[in-house]
Amino acid sequence: MKWLLVVYFFVAGEWVTADSIGMDGWGSIYYKTDEECLTRQHEFTDNMKNYSNAIRAQCEHIGFY
Repeated sequence: MKWLLVVYFFVAGEWVTADSIGMDGWGSIYYKTDEECLTRQHEFTDNMKNYSNAIRAQCEHIGFY
């Protein structure tokens, strides 16, 4: 299975992916396991805690279960 860490920005009242608005350096990253992705998600959340109302990250499963 593959997991994708997706970064979201709060823009004009809605959460949009960094990929969809072309934010260089903020693109989604693939991980082989959910554990690795969730670890990175928690690190991201800790690093961005001062901006939690504008930036967040979420692990999303890619493909079939």
